[in-house]
Amino acid sequence: MSAKFANLFRGRTLWLLVIFAFMYLAILIQLFCVQILDRARYLAVADDRMRHLTEVGERGTIYDRTGSVLATNIPAYSVCAYPRSFQTIQDREMAVEELSKMLGLTKNEIEDKMRRSDTFVYIKRHIPYEIGEKIAAEKLPGIGLERETKRYYPGYKLAAQVIGFTEQDGIVGVEGIEVAQNKELTGRKGEIIAQVDAKGRVIPETRRVKKRAEPGNDIFLTIDRNLQHIAEKALEKTFKTYNAAGAVAIVMDPHTGEILALANCPRFDPNNRKGTDDSYWRNRAVRDVYEPGSTLKLVTVAAAVEEGVSPRQKVAVCTSSGLPVGNHRIRCALHRPYLAGHGSVDMYSIIRNSCNIGAASIAMHKLGAEKMYEYLGKFGLLNKPGSGLPGEQILPLDKPDTWPTIKLANVGFGQGVAVTPLQMASAYSVIANGGVLMQPRIVKEIRSPDGSVIESFHPKTIRRVVSEQTAATVTDMLVGCVEEGTGKPAKIEGYTVAGKTGSAEKAVPGQGFNTGKYVASFMGFVPARNPRLVICVVVDEPKGSHWGATCAAPVFREIAEKAMIYLRVPPDEPAKVKPPADGSSVNADRKRHRSGAYSTG
Repeated sequence: MSAKFANLFRGRTLWLLVIFAFMYLAILIQLFCVQILDRARYLAVADDRMRHLTEVGERGTIYDRTGSVLATNIPAYSVCAYPRSFQTIQDREMAVEELSKMLGLTKNEIEDKMRRSDTFVYIKRHIPYEIGEKIAAEKLPGIGLERETKRYYPGYKLAAQVIGFTEQDGIVGVEGIEVAQNKELTGRKGEIIAQVDAKGRVIPETRRVKKRAEPGNDIFLTIDRNLQHIAEKALEKTFKTYNAAGAVAIVMDPHTGEILALANCPRFDPNNRKGTDDSYWRNRAVRDVYEPGSTLKLVTVAAAVEEGVSPRQKVAVCTSSGLPVGNHRIRCALHRPYLAGHGSVDMYSIIRNSCNIGAASIAMHKLGAEKMYEYLGKFGLLNKPGSGLPGEQILPLDKPDTWPTIKLANVGFGQGVAVTPLQMASAYSVIANGGVLMQPRIVKEIRSPDGSVIESFHPKTIRRVVSEQTAATVTDMLVGCVEEGTGKPAKIEGYTVAGKTGSAEKAVPGQGFNTGKYVASFMGFVPARNPRLVICVVVDEPKGSHWGATCAAPVFREIAEKAMIYLRVPPDEPAKVKPPADGSSVNADRKRHRSGAYSTG
């Protein structure tokens, strides 16, 4: 019995061993198939479930000089699809149907995007956060959401040409400071590895940070948001009144070169550029060159005084018949009571009455081409300002040894030479600060995300241009222009203003100067004897009137009046301040500012 049992046990054991051997062999065969024969297929499946996601650090913030935000980031979503992950045609059709409703895209538009790739494709970038949350709640198969940030400009149109904007993804700057400081603003990229489920959705528990993203640096500008608002409102008023092609207003600190406000018209909203002509994006202050006209007479008289010519010396006789120069004749734009000409003129009357004949005579007989060219260079009109704003332009001027006499005469009163508004603002700063050319600046500081200062930009003196005495003498001339001459519309109650009007006819290639198109301008500083601000206003192709006194000087006055209140600069001529007719306090405007009257953008 025991022998029979032993044989039976051995038989069953043998069968079990055979069965286990076959099972083991089957496992080995299966492993061989998986690891060797079907390796590529299974690797593809595994790889299809693994995602290497690039995470970009947040772009840095742009601030004004007071810490007000000019450009920042807000939460947004980007909708993407994983077409290969759709299990059925019905899943795909349902996803397309729902996305069409929520994204405002047609079904064909969504299908076209999905056909571009069977692994991953963006359906729509940077959609509002709220819409992204609704899509997430639907849990659509094959559809993913990437939580991102969107570039946002809280001031809307405020300083748009200065700040600029980024590409749609908010990573690369395109215009303005966004492109000029793109390297500093751009966040450092990170990498995330994660798995997705059968429907293509990222499995949160599988997210692993391979490399952490880092935010970009912050940029602090020299711009003051409140002064910018004042300048833009004043400029836009004239831009619309005279139906101009464009306009610029620049407010600078003449002692530091800091640009406190830079307004452009027409304006645009960088948050919503759709339908906006590209020309709106252009920062005219540095990209548009124009003939400055009579505002350049400042350089002519300053050069003559510096070279030892007495400012009271009679340098020409201005008559209505003009000044013959070769086959040409230079004339003045005569107004009452000077219809017969300005008569015998010195430098004071040349500036006061904007006498072209007098300025041309100084250039021809007191300076000469070499000296005229030299002082144009000294005042910074032959080189790019180096402000930190992108796109600075210059139009090279022929060397003086090639100038015919008429060229020299024309340059003396601001024709035949092209400049940008920022160059002219810098030139007027030379006289305002006592004779020194300062480098204009738009960036004040660069800070790291933790707030520590990486780099501060301090005032930079380029050169001494004229002596303090010459600057003071020219200032007196400019005061005379505002008090008694063409610049009267720029007068401000209680403050002494130094300034100069300009009206230059535009030359069009192939047509010359007989086009009826003008550039009107006014340049000046206030208070005249202890300047806080230089203000430059340029109006391109105004309709109805082309005089700097009517188009540009009132803009200067409005900006200067409100800026003096905002900066709390006391009147330098308090005796001339008239009490309000309604009996209210003369400090009412100052109180309005302190209550926030000028604080909105």
